[in-house]
Amino acid sequence: MSYDAFLSYSREDEDEVTRIAERLRDEANLQVWFDRWELVPGDPWQEKLEEALRQLNTSVVFIGRKGLGNWQAPEVRAALNRNAERKMRVVPVALPGVDVRDERIPLFLKNLDFCLLRSLDDQPNFERLVAGITGVHPRFARAAQAARPAATTPEPIDPNREAIAYLQGHLENDAISFFVGRGLMSALTPCDISEKLLRSLELIGEEAPVMLPSLDLAANYYAVKSDENRLQADVASILRQGHLQIPAAYGELALLLRQLCARPAGRGRRRYRHLVITSVLDTTIEQAFLRAGMGFTRLVQSASGRRLDINLYDQVELGGGGFIRVGERSGYHHSFPLDSSDDMDRVIEECDARSVSLEQAGAGSPDATQLATIFADLREPILYKLHGSLDVRDSFTLSTEQYYEAVSRSPSHKAVPEQIGQILSNTPIVCLGSRILDPDFRLSYYLLRECLDVRRGQIRRFAVHPRDLGDQRDCSHQMGLRAWSRLANWATTRYGVEMLDMRSEVFLKQLRGGSP
Repeated sequence: MSYDAFLSYSREDEDEVTRIAERLRDEANLQVWFDRWELVPGDPWQEKLEEALRQLNTSVVFIGRKGLGNWQAPEVRAALNRNAERKMRVVPVALPGVDVRDERIPLFLKNLDFCLLRSLDDQPNFERLVAGITGVHPRFARAAQAARPAATTPEPIDPNREAIAYLQGHLENDAISFFVGRGLMSALTPCDISEKLLRSLELIGEEAPVMLPSLDLAANYYAVKSDENRLQADVASILRQGHLQIPAAYGELALLLRQLCARPAGRGRRRYRHLVITSVLDTTIEQAFLRAGMGFTRLVQSASGRRLDINLYDQVELGGGGFIRVGERSGYHHSFPLDSSDDMDRVIEECDARSVSLEQAGAGSPDATQLATIFADLREPILYKLHGSLDVRDSFTLSTEQYYEAVSRSPSHKAVPEQIGQILSNTPIVCLGSRILDPDFRLSYYLLRECLDVRRGQIRRFAVHPRDLGDQRDCSHQMGLRAWSRLANWATTRYGVEMLDMRSEVFLKQLRGGSP
């Protein structure tokens, strides 16, 4: 984004400057660099300020009743130096109640023509401020506005429809990737699991809790009392006992992927495979894919990041009488009733299963060769369970401590297969059932950050989740309800993700060409 001016001010005057910044944006249609809007927690803010001052051609210096702020003074000195070199226009603005004869105002600023705001609604002097930024005198600006023919109000752009059109265009000749978070779990939500863990620890009573900690925190408390092996076993037991229903969005995702994988190549050969990354620990996504009659490959990351468990569901056929047939590459077939959850779970766990050591998958090693062979001949789409799966031993990444360990070790060895990284670096990404503040989304982002940053800003990424859908006990959901617009801006700035207020199943249905 290009900016028209840098705003320099004291924290004492933040409220007044915010109001003026909003008027510059909304009434004068100017893009201003205002640190409250541009910086997010954790940013190296001094570097960001220096970069903005170097790149912009205009700096607006606001002076309040207490003079320049401590950090504002060096900003003003830098702007005046660039002004002396004829590289920056400096526009000093006296806020309401300020006497420009005040000795605290730097002499070099006093040599410039001040904009004196008598109030925040002082229209004539607001127009002078706009003129100072644009270099166009208010009289000429008003004349040009009067001479301009009345414009028809453009049709507002629907961000949901625009995103779908963008993705459909990309799918003509290439793939997109999906990230499926835990926000779509309906029969047994992350808050339900947190509540069960905390009740077993006797940390909450029988009354229904109004608010609950995130699942990673509850899991951490549980692991402290027992251990991580017990944590995985007990959470897996909770998930198995939940008789989980398959969310509608998983079914729509399966239909879309089946349609895409069966589509003949366009004029340009598709370079990348369709990929689904998920933090969901149960097997409802696998069940949705199988019930759609779609073959696929499943990769399950171990908690240590050193092992990759692989299943290949090569040929999937839905037969008469409610039976399903799943074939392996060896020619062996699993046949079982669709309504038999035990058989379904067994086949998901056992079908064409193998393991690869990522720790020993260096160039030229047998494991590297095996992994390359698997990727060269696998069945797409790829389902990559980055946080583990309930049917794979030692695979859960669930507690806060495990999250920290996963991120801390990720730079030291390549836990994410190179082939997965190549897909993520080069395809648009759609996040489903995942809020930006969800711990599992943030862990996934930082584990995959190296490949996600390769073409950031060149390939678009979306998070599809309606603001009003969620568990009322979930802090992330409550934050989304109360500060959706700010959260959306932060998501774009921090993660390069555009938030779409839309149900995932509706979005997916429209993406594959269905009616809303």
